[in-house]
Amino acid sequence: MELPAKLLELVVDPAVRDVVISGDFCAIDKGRGLEAATSPFTEAELEGELRQLAFEAGVRCDIAKPVADIALGRFRIHAVLPHGVSTVPQLSLRVHPEIHLGLQDLTERGGLCYRWAAWLRAALLDQKAIVFSGATGSGKTTLLRALLMETSERVISIEQTPELRLLPPAVQLFSREANQEGVGEVTLSELVTHSLRMRPDRLVIGEVRSSEFGALLQAISNGHPGSMTTLHATSLAQVADRLLILGKLSGLSGELTSMLVANSIDYVVQLSRDSRELEVGIPQLNGSTLKIVRLP
Repeated sequence: MELPAKLLELVVDPAVRDVVISGDFCAIDKGRGLEAATSPFTEAELEGELRQLAFEAGVRCDIAKPVADIALGRFRIHAVLPHGVSTVPQLSLRVHPEIHLGLQDLTERGGLCYRWAAWLRAALLDQKAIVFSGATGSGKTTLLRALLMETSERVISIEQTPELRLLPPAVQLFSREANQEGVGEVTLSELVTHSLRMRPDRLVIGEVRSSEFGALLQAISNGHPGSMTTLHATSLAQVADRLLILGKLSGLSGELTSMLVANSIDYVVQLSRDSRELEVGIPQLNGSTLKIVRLP
């Protein structure tokens, strides 16, 4: 299955990172933020294309379930149909690099300074548990993938949609939605539990959004150091609150979440879209409250 020709035209430039289409409005991000472009679809054509993409990918997207995630190779598509959740069809297309970039590649291309590349390699070698945080498009997944390319360990990655695209001996697991009868769902939390029986050297969750965070914390505290994940946060100062919210979604109290994070997570690495520099913080307990203390 391939990306439709009209969408391929929008991503022919290798600099394209994201494409968003809302009705007949279209914008493209080439690393400088969203810039207006000409949409190749009318609203009716876009809705038809989204339905066809979902059908060919074996994903449900209809009146009863008008939203869907679709993975096509290095393209990730989020589709929204205009059935009670939107007034127009919506498409969000994320483009992942065609070539796997390692830490050396990132430094040579100016995406990361050599000092931080060396620090990350040392943290990887020391089996440090790391949370990569940043805003959308800041490069969290790109940096995590580049770092994991530095090891030949048995990494088990767990994702909602294929983004890390790791190579053997890494193992990739993906969550699955329930079918039309409401059965067959496999959650990220369940996959974390199953992965512990697969002899992992380290666990990686592509992005924590809900209860899988609690499962990851418990996995690390039970003897799986070096595990990693990403989360969405616009600044290092916001990370503690985000972690506490994720703990609550996992059914953990704030005090227990703070304790588990402080005992399990070694570093929080904050990325910015506009800088080669990283911010690094260490989770610490302040009484029963979680703090992220920035390294000098």
